[in-house]
Amino acid sequence: MSRPRPVPLRLTLLVLLTSAQAARAQAPPVAQPSLSQQIEDSRHHFEQGVALYNDGDFSGALAEFEGSYKAHPTVGVLYNIGLTLKALRRYTDAMAKLSQYLAEDKKLSAERFNEIQKLITEMRALLADVTIYVVPDGAAVLVDGRTIGTSPLRAVGIPAGNHVIDVTADGYRPARKEIMVTAGVPMAVELKLAVIPKTGKVRVAASQPLAEVKIDDKPFGRAPVEAELIIGGHRLEVTALGYQPNRSEVVVAGGQSRDLFITLELPPPPTRRARFYDKWWFWSITGALVVGGTVATVVALSGTEGPLKGPGWLDPVIQPVN
Repeated sequence: MSRPRPVPLRLTLLVLLTSAQAARAQAPPVAQPSLSQQIEDSRHHFEQGVALYNDGDFSGALAEFEGSYKAHPTVGVLYNIGLTLKALRRYTDAMAKLSQYLAEDKKLSAERFNEIQKLITEMRALLADVTIYVVPDGAAVLVDGRTIGTSPLRAVGIPAGNHVIDVTADGYRPARKEIMVTAGVPMAVELKLAVIPKTGKVRVAASQPLAEVKIDDKPFGRAPVEAELIIGGHRLEVTALGYQPNRSEVVVAGGQSRDLFITLELPPPPTRRARFYDKWWFWSITGALVVGGTVATVVALSGTEGPLKGPGWLDPVIQPVN
């Protein structure tokens, strides 16, 4: 379809200025400053929109025209908004704005009215009615990144060509589907959203048979065990007779299955209690006593003048001297 000519935009600008002048003349004196500012803002946005439209920046032009209409609603701006939406291939929105323009502008000539009606008919011929079903109902539906409503949506006018449908709903995984639309050919699209799991599974095995498993202080029996837990962190404790308890934290993600193998360790060997003869001071004193006894013995031996006296049969026989 041919690109809209910029001439109608300049003509609409004249309509805007004429309406603004009439509004300024009819406004009460007390309301003039506020109304003047609104009109000035509207005219500024309008002129910016015309410049952007003629440069081919239709997204920027649409923002400026909508800003102009918001600052001071003027029926002529609706026409420019409709043409800009058409340039963006948003035909359904363009037809709605142009239809609004036809309904609100009471001064349109028959020729002008027919011209716009023809434009609307041409755009309608480029659309196809697309019905979008989503499970569950009430999901937000986006076409090419723009929200168009909530499911189910019936007979939505979508332009011919390739499009991307995105669907979102709380508690469900988002879904996306690419479609090709043929002008005038109705079609139906179905999407089913998957529920986001709120639990996950954990399987716990241990190095020691029949080890006891507790999760969040709740007994789950002897390993191996399988537990379905809500998403998030949980306290895990595995114990077995004669082994040190193993305590840890396990994080569960939605829909996840985890296998955990817990290795239990033997306790460290007991520390032997020190006895009195293991103390350093015991051996220091004992050594001193031994050294002292030896010295005493030597001193005693050095002081002896005769043979030692023992049992009688050991006494030496002293022979008389002749």
